[in-house]
Amino acid sequence: MSRWAVEGVTAHLEQFDLGPVDLSLTPGHVAAVLGNSGAGKTTLLRTLAGFLPVRSGRILRNGEDLTERPPEHRGLGYVPQGLGLFPHRTVERNVSYPLDVRGRTDGLARSRKLLDRFGLAELARRYPARLSGGERERVALARALAAEPELVLWDEPWQALDVEARYELGRIFEELREVDRIPVVVVTHDPGLAFSVADSFLVLRRGRPGFLGTPSELLASPIDPFTARFVGFENVFARAALAREAAGSFGAWLAGRAGEGGVAFARPAVDLGARTAARWEGMVRSVRPTPEGLAFTVVVGGLSVALRSAGPAPVRWPAVGERLRFDAEEKSLHLLAPPAPDSPGPDA
Repeated sequence: MSRWAVEGVTAHLEQFDLGPVDLSLTPGHVAAVLGNSGAGKTTLLRTLAGFLPVRSGRILRNGEDLTERPPEHRGLGYVPQGLGLFPHRTVERNVSYPLDVRGRTDGLARSRKLLDRFGLAELARRYPARLSGGERERVALARALAAEPELVLWDEPWQALDVEARYELGRIFEELREVDRIPVVVVTHDPGLAFSVADSFLVLRRGRPGFLGTPSELLASPIDPFTARFVGFENVFARAALAREAAGSFGAWLAGRAGEGGVAFARPAVDLGARTAARWEGMVRSVRPTPEGLAFTVVVGGLSVALRSAGPAPVRWPAVGERLRFDAEEKSLHLLAPPAPDSPGPDA
């Protein structure tokens, strides 16, 4: 079991600068890397893997400096976006590839063990074109694990997978954490995946770290509109949108309390069974049921505001076009920094 440290790592690619990035990865630790398109997420993974040179800083494994080592000598497995499976090799030959190129004679034996583990043994002689998305994802991970890596870098798992395939990959993440004790750095746009597996979050903003901390810290303090939406806030308003609202309106009230980049807040609860003297009023635009009650949106001036019912769904739902009153607590507001400028970054 290995401990990895990324200390002040920077890199440069075309017109894009990454870093400095710091990470600490203990056995079984999962670090999720977030950021909007072009933030440098894939560039970070490729730098850690050794495909891009480190301009400054160090990559350490158990205190040993690997910064100048080539990818094949770093002791890690890499699952790229698009998976990178070889279309002309069968499933078992894809998985054995890392050992084949090292001249190992146990490639097929190791491949078959991993195929058994991930429920792919019956597909050993198939080619990637005949696999489902979830099957291809498992083959790519099995290939990354074939050489018994001490760190896994995984770029965008779960893309376009069905519910069953997502469940299977979630189980694999649990095994990596609890059984193999392999640390993982995963790039993802999927909040469900990130919050179910990650021990820490790194948010990149145009190549620079904007946040590094625990899931609870990220949820409590989203730093910008992208992060606020990622962690699940449905009410996210940019300062420019709030500035267009009339004086004395709900939008103007928010503007007076917003950060430079705007404001985010959770759905305020509305007691639909009681007459209240709530301060704000909006027109119902949509209503949908959830296990926790009703979720609906109302139009307030030029804003579309997400609300929820207090308690279970009532017998009578608010009708579209109905007027509804609500309150928003000032202490529930999260002040946001501006979004990162458009980036020339080469990745998603």
